[in-house]
Amino acid sequence: MKLLKENRDGIVVITLEGEFDAFVIKAFNNEITKILEEGTDRIVLNLGPVKFVNSTALGSILRAHKECARAGGSLVVSQPSVAVRDAMQSLGLDRHFSICATDDEAIAALQGEGAVDIDPDSASAVMIHIPESTRTQVAKMTRLDSDSLECRLNKPPDKLVHGRTVQLKFRLPLYRKEYFEPAARIEAVESGTAGTTLAMRFTEISPDDQAAIESFVADMNELRRAARGQA
Repeated sequence: MKLLKENRDGIVVITLEGEFDAFVIKAFNNEITKILEEGTDRIVLNLGPVKFVNSTALGSILRAHKECARAGGSLVVSQPSVAVRDAMQSLGLDRHFSICATDDEAIAALQGEGAVDIDPDSASAVMIHIPESTRTQVAKMTRLDSDSLECRLNKPPDKLVHGRTVQLKFRLPLYRKEYFEPAARIEAVESGTAGTTLAMRFTEISPDDQAAIESFVADMNELRRAARGQA
């Protein structure tokens, strides 16, 4: 198996070519360790030229994904060959990886990495207050990362439009008792049959709150990987 490596703006793209089996796992693991030790925790793994992959090799990819996550990053699979995709599907692994059609799409996905989807049945309500208004709207949080948040309203938004600055107040149940109260700017508003989704980016947030959110996102991703058997 051949291994090609390219650094693209702080994201390492690894392209594997040939047969990925037990005989080359050590070399692959060593390369992942080296990349992480060099300070890069975001990796695109291009498996397009791979003609064969076995379960042991797929296990090593899972471990690499976990190591990247522990370092605060992630690993995304790019354009897997038919053989790789079939093997991943047979083991149910395709549901646990981010799989992109091209390296560019994978890089774009990693550049937006770090978010965690919030269980829609949880009690993660978000109170949204427009400074010049006396009315507070309540939405359901659907996605969160260290510098942005998405939420959904059941009714059309009142004065919540693109570019509007708002004050947020929310808690992360079972994680921290205190409220988070960042200011945010509305980046996108999308209405559909399920309600209206707001995408907001924090403009003012305390260092402690930002660190706590980063820790929450990392913990949630780790728990969900463990629940899926990605040990």
